[in-house]
Amino acid sequence: MKLFSHSSPIFPVDDPLKTAEYYRDVLGFDINFKWEDPPTYVVVNREDAVGIHFVKKRDDFKPSTEHTALFIFVNDVDVVYDEYQKSGANITAPIADRDYGMRDFDITDPNGFTIVLGKNMDY
Repeated sequence: MKLFSHSSPIFPVDDPLKTAEYYRDVLGFDINFKWEDPPTYVVVNREDAVGIHFVKKRDDFKPSTEHTALFIFVNDVDVVYDEYQKSGANITAPIADRDYGMRDFDITDPNGFTIVLGKNMDY
């Protein structure tokens, strides 16, 4: 039996529901949970594989402009890249084979979080 089940990043944002709706409408996630009215905590999930939580931020937190907030491993990065091009995602680094052994691309969400989606080229 595995001891660990899964993990989910928690992104502090100005508007959790609006952020979740972007992830649903542009990135293909489902909204699975909302807390309070208006929501101060919202959870999205894609294919029961990737969960991301959004919480109403209570300070002046800003995402890094230099570092990735989340790396999502996918089985067919070219299909995901094509999907995100068509849906209007903010692709900030085009798909490419990287020196570090990954084929990946970057998107930046409306809050400034950089997410990399990719696949190990050895698989």
